[in-house]
Parts: sequence; structure tokens; C-alpha cells
Amino acid sequence: MVERVSVILVCHWLPDGELPRWRDEFADCEFVDGRDPAVAARELPRANIVYGLPDVGKLAAAASVRWIQLASAGVPAALCPVALERNIRVTNLAGLYGPTIAEHAVGLMLILSRNLQIAERNQAEKKWDRSVANTMRDLHGAAIAIVGLGNIGQNIARLCKALGMRVVGCRRTPRPTPFTDRVYPLAEMNTMLAEADYVAVAAPLTRETDGLLGPAEFKAMRPGAIYINVSRGQVAQEAALVDALQSGHLGGAGLDVFAVEPLPAEHPLWSMPNVAISPHVSGETVNNSALPAQRFTRNLRSWLAGRELEGNVDVALGY
Repeated sequence: MVERVSVILVCHWLPDGELPRWRDEFADCEFVDGRDPAVAARELPRANIVYGLPDVGKLAAAASVRWIQLASAGVPAALCPVALERNIRVTNLAGLYGPTIAEHAVGLMLILSRNLQIAERNQAEKKWDRSVANTMRDLHGAAIAIVGLGNIGQNIARLCKALGMRVVGCRRTPRPTPFTDRVYPLAEMNTMLAEADYVAVAAPLTRETDGLLGPAEFKAMRPGAIYINVSRGQVAQEAALVDALQSGHLGGAGLDVFAVEPLPAEHPLWSMPNVAISPHVSGETVNNSALPAQRFTRNLRSWLAGRELEGNVDVALGY
């Protein structure tokens, strides 16, 4: 008798009825609901496929795991060396988040360019103060530099082009990229930063991008530039970002991600009037939709048929 493929679910959100549908469609698979940590710890050692991020510390004892489908675009750094050593295939949700995270990035740009974060505070105080208009600016005619021109970066570029902006960007392998006026190599990033009114970070967090933006990079940005990060907080050295804001060199920052999350209550970013904060939610409309489960379903069909999978991660590179 052919041994059934063991699939463990550790992703905490699944559309109603999805697990029964999988059990009906994939008769050769045994599905285990491992959303209870105790069940996951017990069942992971015999699993062949994992949907969601397992406890990386327990993968050493999970000798049967051959493929992990992450329910995110980000790839945890701790997972990559284990997957590389164990020859575990890793796929993610890359390609699903571009449009929604790009909308969030542009939303933060609009809030800060129109001083809506100040207007919202005035509304809470029932304060009619039209002086907020004195430093408003338009996106139309402005320049944006995008750090990272993958799926998310290209979608930011698409929306910014539609708003009439000049779009430049940099990527690890510079090549012509849709919706961009110029692509810089990483070695010329500071030259790129100097020509932008807005800077948006859309690069994945890897060994190469950890702390990529430091004092020299923030100094290279135009005085009054607005900084947006919808990628990972650790791509920037947060102390350097705070210094650039406190000194007045940066005109503002729209941040969905931080070096430490949740952002500590005593952190100075909370009280800066030129900072707009959201709690790492830019991709949540995708996370709360059926799209992640649909990606896994397609990939499971392909896995069982020996076909190529969507969202393959290069664990040596970290994304």
C-alpha cells in the first residue's frame, strides 16, 4: 500500500470549509490540523509538508519534512539555514501582496504630503486650523526612489506613475523595470536617494539588506524628503532614522514596520508629529482572504504531480 503524504497545517487562518475541501480533493494526503501548538509539536516529526511557519527549533527532529509553504511573503532568516542544510523546499506568497501593500505605501505618502496626520489630531480636539495647508505638497511632479523593485516595488512604481511622479529605483540586479524612469545599481543608491522627494523601502530582509539604510543613506536623502517603509523595519537602522527626523533633515516618515514589534510605548516615533504609524498591517487584506489557501492548493497539486511550484524561495539568498 502506498504511504499517504502527511500534511500539517500550522497557519492560523483558513477560509471556512477549506480543510474539508482539501481532504475531499487530495485523497492521497493525510491532513493534520496543527494550529494547536501541542498538536503541532506532536505531529511535526512525521509530517512531509507544512502549510505555515513551523517552530524552526523543532525542525531538527522533523526528518520527514520535504516542503514548507509559508503563509507570508517574508521569509524568516532563522528558517533559511535549516532549510538549506536539510534540503527542504520553501515556497512563499510572493506575488500576491504587491497591489495591496503598494496602496498602503501610497496611502502613507498621501497622509504625510497633505498633513492629514495633523488634521486627524486637530479633529480629535475639535480644532479648526487651516495652517496645515502651509506645508502641504503634491505627489504630482515629485520624484520617488524605491529601494527594492520586486513585485511590491513595481506595484508602488505603477501607482506613483499614475499619480504623475518621476520614479527611480534600485535592485540587486539592475535591469529595465516596468514603470520606472531609471534603475540604479545598489552601489549608486546614495546618488538615487539624493534626487528623490519620497523614498519607499520595498526590499526583503536578508543578510545584505539588514541595516542597509544608515546615517550616510539618510544624510544622502534630500532635505525634507518623506521616508516610507512597508517592507521590514530592520532594513533601516532605526536610530539613524530617528536622528534624521529629529534633526529636521527628513520631512516625515510613514511606517508600517519596525525593528521591534510591537513598537514599544516609550519609542520616540509615537510622538513625532511628522510620523504616520500603522501596526504592520499593509498586507492583511491578502492574509485575511482566500488567496493564501488558493496558492497552497495550486502548489499542492503541482507537488503531487511533480510540476514546478509558485513562489519558490532561494534559501541561500533568503528570499
